[in-house]
Amino acid sequence: MIFRIANKSDTQKIAQLHARSWQQNYSGSFSKDFLENRVHADRLSVWEERLKSTSNDQYIILAEENMELVGFCCAYFNENKEYGTYLDNLHVSKKGSGKGLGTKLIHFLITEMTVRSNHKFYLWVLENNHSAIRFYENLNGERAETVQANDIGDASFSKIRYVWKNIEDLKMLIAIKLKAYECGGI
Repeated sequence: MIFRIANKSDTQKIAQLHARSWQQNYSGSFSKDFLENRVHADRLSVWEERLKSTSNDQYIILAEENMELVGFCCAYFNENKEYGTYLDNLHVSKKGSGKGLGTKLIHFLITEMTVRSNHKFYLWVLENNHSAIRFYENLNGERAETVQANDIGDASFSKIRYVWKNIEDLKMLIAIKLKAYECGGI
């Protein structure tokens, strides 16, 4: 497994993984037409913009296995005064699932956060994305609020803000989880 910072040439494969992830996880949130016919173009547009000219507060790390993208995360340092760094995306392919990849990507993010930002972060997860909710709650994310939104996709939905107010405890928890993955315990 190779982890590296994304660049402009990664646009297409990030958009493809992002679209597939939405197709697999958001069937109750967005229309069938959007997920089957428009999601790839939507995500490609987003990633073209993001990778056209990256900013110092943006952090996109990729996980590749045998030259194939199997996961990525995208965060914005110090995006919110109250909640800190914003983890905007964390997606793992089915091929990358079950290997601790999401935990490893969070590990890289919080390692970078210790250098470049305050020591807290947050994210939004759609209320019906039960696997993501389990993942973030297993990392001791705290539910801060649930709101109605329509800022992505083609429909209104409920989303939950999860927060981590101090990443030091999260660092220790991730170290334990990564050690368990190495030993085959998770």
